[in-house]
Amino acid sequence: MAQVILSGEELVCILNANGLLPDEVMDVDAVAEEIKVRVRTSWPVLKSLRVGMRFAGFVEGRAILQLVTNRLIDRFDWLVDKMLASFPLADHCAEWEYPRLHIDVNTLLQRQIRGVQITDIVFEDGQYRIVTTHAIDASLPQNAEAPNEWDPPCASDST
Repeated sequence: MAQVILSGEELVCILNANGLLPDEVMDVDAVAEEIKVRVRTSWPVLKSLRVGMRFAGFVEGRAILQLVTNRLIDRFDWLVDKMLASFPLADHCAEWEYPRLHIDVNTLLQRQIRGVQITDIVFEDGQYRIVTTHAIDASLPQNAEAPNEWDPPCASDST
């Protein structure tokens, strides 16, 4: 078992660096307990929509983000629901059920890293505390190494 403690800003940086955010997400900011996301739409009149999300819990391997509502969002909740329901969320191990986004974090994680599984996520004191455990990949022969396709995300191409 291990614990990883990250600020919201660090978590967003890791998600961006590893390409784990959908292409429709144009911008993400983590401010205190709120994650502000600007989402690209396919509609000609409304090019993007900014929504706020809050971490609402971790249940059965899924991180749950709750839509932060205000008078504008409450008035146009049908628009937000329709927009997010049209995204290919399943490609990103997510499911939208207004007003919550459920993300299968372990399936996402397995795309990048093998041998670790998230067992709990808690947000407290401005930080995400992520608890992990080792997970054995039964598809690999014993003593075999998984292919390493990882390219360090912060490597600079400039000389």
